[in-house]
Amino acid sequence: MCFSVTASFTAAAVLVPAGIYCVKKAAGLEKAYWLFALMPVMFGIQQFFEGLVWLGMQPDEGGSVLFAARGYLFFSHFFWLFWIPLSSYAVEDNTVRRKMYFFLAIVGALHGSLMYVPLLFNEDWVTVKLVGHSLKYKMVLFHEDYLPLLARNFLYAVLTLVPLLSATDRYIKIFGLLIVISLAITNFYFEHAFVSVWCFFAAILSFYLVVMIIIKTRVNESRQMAGV
Repeated sequence: MCFSVTASFTAAAVLVPAGIYCVKKAAGLEKAYWLFALMPVMFGIQQFFEGLVWLGMQPDEGGSVLFAARGYLFFSHFFWLFWIPLSSYAVEDNTVRRKMYFFLAIVGALHGSLMYVPLLFNEDWVTVKLVGHSLKYKMVLFHEDYLPLLARNFLYAVLTLVPLLSATDRYIKIFGLLIVISLAITNFYFEHAFVSVWCFFAAILSFYLVVMIIIKTRVNESRQMAGV
């Protein structure tokens, strides 16, 4: 599989307007599904930044690569860690699960801040290499000496996957299963560029959220017409 500037910009060009459409449709729902509806937009922006990284992968373009890489890592190492559990919290009916998701959102914001904020003040803590047809991001993390890689990966999985897989809403649960499948494929075939490839797969899978919102709005409209 070949990843490229074209793939990233194309994904961004499709995801952003599709997501905006979803946000507008989600505004008519009783629950705050707009947080999920906003995900394709955010994935699109993330892919736009990766497109800039591809464009900047020239020997004399180190500065532009760093700017774009920081923009990309804002999502992968900060935003998704709290936005996913917060989105699940917003639409969950079960009280215990809502409390768990809210707690995970707080932990995600704190953990993400420890990973991402130091990258803004240390230029040599972020490097990007072209490996095959993929981009490999390498970061120095502020707390990596205190939190082993296995523990960090486990925490990341808990923060991003548990709120989806344990959700009461079956559509959200299906989305979580799709993300897990993409995780397994990425880990098996693209371990050398895990961050870039998994986020690309997740971005493509966020189209499922567009379908989810459309289905929910149609069901809601049908109920309103039936007077339910």
